[in-house]
Amino acid sequence: MDIRTLIEEGASGEQIVRMFSIERYAWMTLSYDMVIVLDTEGNIVAVNTAWQRASGHSQETLTGKYLLEFIDFENRERILASFQHLIISNAATTTFAFPFRCADGEFKRFNWNVLYSPDFEVFFCTVKDLSDVNNIRHVAYHDTLTGLPNRLYLSEILPDLIASAKQHNESLAFLLLDLHEFKQINDTLGHHAGDILLQVMAERLRQCLTNPEYCARLGSAKFALLQTPCDRGEALRLVQEIIAAVNQPEEINGNEAHVGAILGIALAPSDADTPTAIMELADHALEAARRGGENSAVFADSAGTFE
Repeated sequence: MDIRTLIEEGASGEQIVRMFSIERYAWMTLSYDMVIVLDTEGNIVAVNTAWQRASGHSQETLTGKYLLEFIDFENRERILASFQHLIISNAATTTFAFPFRCADGEFKRFNWNVLYSPDFEVFFCTVKDLSDVNNIRHVAYHDTLTGLPNRLYLSEILPDLIASAKQHNESLAFLLLDLHEFKQINDTLGHHAGDILLQVMAERLRQCLTNPEYCARLGSAKFALLQTPCDRGEALRLVQEIIAAVNQPEEINGNEAHVGAILGIALAPSDADTPTAIMELADHALEAARRGGENSAVFADSAGTFE
């Protein structure tokens, strides 16, 4: 049960604090990963023992310190802005990576998954050491900026998904999406604003899918989305949902950022029954959709024609 539900059901402040303490204790002590709690000023409230193993810093050393003390000057502004964005935006989580100064003075690249809790005005962070061999597979198959699966991950799961669709006489929808006018965001608001927008869009796209893990980032502003089972009618409804999600403006550092969606769609196995073929069809459909401008979507068929 979450904190908001407890409040709505009339739980006392003491009950809420007690449950919060129990859940936070379990989360911090049972996690193999490094976990850390930060207040809105960037002060370290609590860490678990995994930090000693990865960074050399003890719990006592880190607790009460300011996070900026462990970030190099080049990354400080970017990281602070990412934390601040969670407070002022609709996004609940974000992912980013930066070098963290360890006890020996060396910097290790840590990947941060951050959740902001407005109920307690703190950030809950799960942190992975990207130099740890246990995280190499995750790093290899995921995009650092958005946390989404990448092209390599997509190439591994697509054959099995197509085979399953054929076996069960179902359809797999393969959608390629480009964010229309994304370059303009980078040019006018800066690349940091572009990074924040990509993180926001990644989470919005994930929420459109039955299985959020079937959303991958392929390039700068290019994403692949898979939905199964999904026939043409269901794919069309999904396209409409995706366009509506992308079209919502996002406020970044006091500026409103707006992008559109361009989509190319192909269905497996009716349009193509191999990963290479289905991706090529969707890519050609995406090129055709670009000619239609913002919020255009084009379906490919097995003959390679588009509508």
